[in-house]
Amino acid sequence: MNNDYHRSFLEASEKVIGANSAPASFQLHKDTLPSFVEDKCSVERFKMALQRSIENLDEELGRFEKQFSNRHNAIFWAADYNDVFSSLKKLFKTHKVKSVRLPNVNSSTIFRELGIKYFLRDEHIDLAEDGEMQFFVADMMFSDTGSLLILNQSNSGFDRLSNSKINVFFTTIDRIVGNSDWAEFYQQLCSYRNGCGNQDMVLFKGSGNCNNYLFLIDNQRTNVLQHKSLRQSLICLQCGRCNDVCPVFQTIGEEPYNNVFAGPVANITLPYLETFESYKHVAYACTLCGCCEEVCPISLPIRDMIVDSRQTLIACDQLEKGDKRRLAALRKFTSSRAKMNVSSFFKRHMLLKFVSAEYRKTHRVVPFASESFNKSYKKIIENDQRKGV
Repeated sequence: MNNDYHRSFLEASEKVIGANSAPASFQLHKDTLPSFVEDKCSVERFKMALQRSIENLDEELGRFEKQFSNRHNAIFWAADYNDVFSSLKKLFKTHKVKSVRLPNVNSSTIFRELGIKYFLRDEHIDLAEDGEMQFFVADMMFSDTGSLLILNQSNSGFDRLSNSKINVFFTTIDRIVGNSDWAEFYQQLCSYRNGCGNQDMVLFKGSGNCNNYLFLIDNQRTNVLQHKSLRQSLICLQCGRCNDVCPVFQTIGEEPYNNVFAGPVANITLPYLETFESYKHVAYACTLCGCCEEVCPISLPIRDMIVDSRQTLIACDQLEKGDKRRLAALRKFTSSRAKMNVSSFFKRHMLLKFVSAEYRKTHRVVPFASESFNKSYKKIIENDQRKGV
């Protein structure tokens, strides 16, 4: 990660922390929530269904694979994008493919994550509306029926599902839920997240007159699964509403992330999807203001996960040496009752050791109470005793 990007993260975060209130463009507009989102019971049940699937991911994926493969569909398990590209090359060779129909790359996180456009260019595969092979993004998998949910395709794209000779679907291992009854509800949430009316939806199980291939991609998501407190981040709907209200993201934008993932949820997952060394600082690009949680359609506890992610980074010894020393000194000071009972002047003197001069230029250091809690409490007890209470 470029050092300039790293500095811009820190500067923007400090600037926002020092502000008394968020700019008008960051204010929440709860009156825009459609009725189905305000049905808290349904949203909570849907969230629980997603969580159960993530907690039992190996079982759900196995059940889905059995159902999907029984209809003569093929599944490629891909640990990373190199596995995807290796298998795609074999498919191109087997079917003698020279052209591919590709949906809008910029609207698909998976295609951007894989860099599929550049791969096709390097393989000299043409992009054409009537390509010999067509690519689709599977927005969700349903393990009970072995079906794929596909949204926001043109009518011609849906028609080709049953008429095309070769269909290739891409999705990640976390996009699964156990019950297909949630398909329409998920469609509504996706329509809401994109700020449009109901999107076209199809539940695809396969067709006998064409070859159907599904790429199930991990790409480091199992690293997130290893941390129980962070698993909920994988059920994120990727709607982008948290980005719209996050004061830090609105200040720095996508560029400092230098990644297809950006924003509050990326602050949680990026160090695990990429490397701690390159992305550990994004865990601190958050003011914990909670705006993201208030607009999240499924009320993800983003603040708690960011705090847990920071604690994990500390436990994994990912702090800089200077930060380690300051944190150790602060922990020692705050864990000592005798030190916490000293005068407010001395505590302020100690605090200034942890706060840089540059920070103090734009931020007000909150003053300590003139008396410690212990001293104030003793006075209250003494007064009560004198009054005979």
